[in-house]
Amino acid sequence: MRSLVLTIFAVLLAASARAQTTDLIISEYVEGSGTNKALEIHNGTGNDIDLGIYSLVFYFNGATDGTAIALDAVTLAEGGTHVLADNDANATLLALADQLYSGSFFNGNDAIVLERDGVVIDSIGTVGVDPGTAWTCAAGSAQNHTLRRMVSICNGDDNPDDVFDLCAEWEILPSDTFDGLGEHLSDCYSVGADGNVLGEIKALYR
Repeated sequence: MRSLVLTIFAVLLAASARAQTTDLIISEYVEGSGTNKALEIHNGTGNDIDLGIYSLVFYFNGATDGTAIALDAVTLAEGGTHVLADNDANATLLALADQLYSGSFFNGNDAIVLERDGVVIDSIGTVGVDPGTAWTCAAGSAQNHTLRRMVSICNGDDNPDDVFDLCAEWEILPSDTFDGLGEHLSDCYSVGADGNVLGEIKALYR
């Protein structure tokens, strides 16, 4: 019996290692046709978050000075998403947006940074580097594609100066793919949110 209890404890401990994200992450990137552009922010922290202290910063064409966009001062519920979209996007994309921005949006070769009170917590691309047409990897390109963060990614890239590996953390989807925008699936949840844990424990009794 003692060994069974210890085994159950080990399962729970392993599950708890699949913890929440430490902060918000950029969970989806839309760089579609024309002005169909958007970014999705995901809250997997385990707590509701006030977005008023967060901003997105665009660094165009290898620039080291960015254009900051303050996120709306609203509460983003645990597990929820916040979508910032170009105000000139098509009706389908606009219907999925929580916030619109009328300034210049990114192209496939620009760096994007998510900050909390001026501290970098996530990034796409490398600030100060112009990759040419787009950020690329063996699987594809950030230009004219939707990028969706892999479900296994639990923490943002808080070093915007490091080498950007598109294939390491992102699924590359066709242009104008909006079907997943507004919700993000993640493996980054604790014991209480992990349905597999109960199944693993039940299996111990068989």
